[in-house]
Amino acid sequence: MSSIVSLADQFIDNEWVPGVGAPLVVESPATGEPVAEVSTASPQQFAAAITAARRAFDIGPWSMLNPAERIEAVRRFGASLASRRDLLVETVIAEAGCPRSVTEIAQVDMALSSIGELCDLYAAMPEWEHNEVPLTQYTAGSQVRLSIRRYEATGVVAAITPYNFPFITNVWKVVPALLAGCTVVLRPSPLTPLEALIMGEAALEADLPPGVLNVVVEPGNEGALLLTTDPGVDVVSFTGSTTVGRAVATQSAATMKRVILELGGKSVALHLPDTLTDGMAGVVGAALTVFGSHAGQGCALQTRVLVPEDRRVEAAEAIAATAGMLPIGDPSSASTLVGPLISEKQRTHVDELVKAAVAAGARCVRGGTAPEATDRGWYYEPTVLDAPDPTNPANQREFFGPVVSVLGYRDLDDAIAIANSTEYGLSGGIYTGDLALGMDLARRFRTGTVQINTGLAAGFTPMGGYKQSGYGRERGAAGIRAFQELKHIVVGSR
Repeated sequence: MSSIVSLADQFIDNEWVPGVGAPLVVESPATGEPVAEVSTASPQQFAAAITAARRAFDIGPWSMLNPAERIEAVRRFGASLASRRDLLVETVIAEAGCPRSVTEIAQVDMALSSIGELCDLYAAMPEWEHNEVPLTQYTAGSQVRLSIRRYEATGVVAAITPYNFPFITNVWKVVPALLAGCTVVLRPSPLTPLEALIMGEAALEADLPPGVLNVVVEPGNEGALLLTTDPGVDVVSFTGSTTVGRAVATQSAATMKRVILELGGKSVALHLPDTLTDGMAGVVGAALTVFGSHAGQGCALQTRVLVPEDRRVEAAEAIAATAGMLPIGDPSSASTLVGPLISEKQRTHVDELVKAAVAAGARCVRGGTAPEATDRGWYYEPTVLDAPDPTNPANQREFFGPVVSVLGYRDLDDAIAIANSTEYGLSGGIYTGDLALGMDLARRFRTGTVQINTGLAAGFTPMGGYKQSGYGRERGAAGIRAFQELKHIVVGSR
């Protein structure tokens, strides 16, 4: 079994191939120091990975296996990954800077458990279904006919993944695609490529056929551009920023690829008055989740805190008081709750947005700077902005850092208008003891997910957005069907 530093080659067609691109130094966000140096793939090697995946799909055997055989193979793959659980944890901490508690629960263990869940879900999904035609259409004169829809694998999938939750995102793209019968070229973020290469090791140990899963690393975007334009790729599944997502959609259009985009978000946490009768504990708890979830580097985090207008200042002060007590530091420590941002560039981005929000009228209640106690790494203080104007950058822009904004609403219609007032529509939360009211408000949210008092992310549940948060779904039945074509077959007697 490998160590972090020995992962130096590309995984193409079930072989470890030395990359001929420029070496890539993977740095620790916690220290800024090198974690590993990996070789990278040239555009020609990306093309070789596409060719291998194309051959494995067109000639087989992967796409020609029956569902039970693919499920068995994917379960072996999952078992191989599970045997590397500790290595995966240490690798994600090292390259992503994600605190140990979050890495273990939400990065690795959730991903590993979801593999079995997705296998169980796929096993229960029919390969054939009858179409809902009237009984009278089952006959035509003396002929008897049957109308059926069949779900078939779409083809070669390019999975382009981000740095923030690298392992679980890779699993949620690769596993549904493999179960559906597709083959995959996985291109991880250049900032977090190491755990993706471990997936190559697991695929080889699990005896997945050659070309079924390929992992290629690059320092730039030439390979990613090839994945979005090469006619040998049928589906592009991309998770990342809305800006890059638009480019991916444009690049894929010329060859009519199916595109699945899971993009940015500016989710709201709407607290109804009944949750505030005993104080701000619920408001504070929900806000602290943003800081403790990989320093706010999550697209679905509820970064806008929405409370009745007359409680706005109180809410901001209460969140700030508790945020100041959160342990910030070494992500490998079990006691750390807030780790670093991924890079100096990202910390600068967050700081510039905080300054822009303050310049536009927001009040920085706490934070807004790097912690004094850290002399290296890309840390940023948990930051609370009192930002009553819904159009303030604090309430419109995706920070991707440990920042929450607090704003108020006059009544529930105003609250819904504010919740829906951004270009994003990924997720949102409603906190209330009145579940009927919560359900009614959830129907009015223009988001792909609405959490009423709690959340659930698993292999069985879908994830995706409205508006500029993308289209298509990951996970759940919809996430598996996203990698399948729907064919209508009509059978008639002679």
